[in-house]
Amino acid sequence: GLWETRPASLDHYLHDLNQIQRKWVFLEPIFGRGALPREQARFDRVDSEYRKIMYGISGDPRLVSLCSQTALSEKLANILDQLQRCQKSLNEFLEEKRSAFPRFYFIGDDDLLEILGQSTNPVVIQSHLKKLFAGIYSVGFDEEKCNIVSMHSVDGEVVNLLSPVRIQPQVEVWLAELTDQMQLTLQDLVVQCVQEHRKGSASPAKYPCQVLSVAEHVLFTERCEEALKGGDLNSYMLELEGQLDTYTAT
Repeated sequence: GLWETRPASLDHYLHDLNQIQRKWVFLEPIFGRGALPREQARFDRVDSEYRKIMYGISGDPRLVSLCSQTALSEKLANILDQLQRCQKSLNEFLEEKRSAFPRFYFIGDDDLLEILGQSTNPVVIQSHLKKLFAGIYSVGFDEEKCNIVSMHSVDGEVVNLLSPVRIQPQVEVWLAELTDQMQLTLQDLVVQCVQEHRKGSASPAKYPCQVLSVAEHVLFTERCEEALKGGDLNSYMLELEGQLDTYTAT
């Protein structure tokens, strides 16, 4: 009878509406800010159809009124299918970006979408860089806020990049360039620091701690090899103990 089929239909409608609502709540803010232009038209059609159904429910909130809506089951099935397609496209888009710049695997989907949607916004850049680069707490921009010119540690150390990195809409491109500039800059500083240490003119205040530490390791290894070859390891040990006494007494 009618009251035997209605509960089954209502259960089916409510189940689909619940699934649709979950997916819509997740996807609407993403498409609302235009994060995935190639699927925007599809989502807009789904969004419009879903809102019509919800407006109808709002106008007549009685549960049994769902059964009077024409072809509701087909509409809900279509909306759910289209939302799943949008979700699939979104996942593929994010995976594509993560493949282009693997450090994106360090952050969640929401953070990645915010970066992709506002890739030239300095405020957004600052808030997420520390999640992408363990050693970078923030970066310094030029006056126009168009180029990154320095990187800063959490302890306040500032390292000027060898070459500025221009901010552009393709976020994975300039982030890869920032990675290269970070490595090249630190490499250049380590070479300078080692050379100055050999001359005895290195100033600890001139270099960041990471560079000083790497340079010290290089020089230590170098001196150990020389001491081993010359059979003078004991003298070098006494020299190192003297250095430690000097450092601890400063």
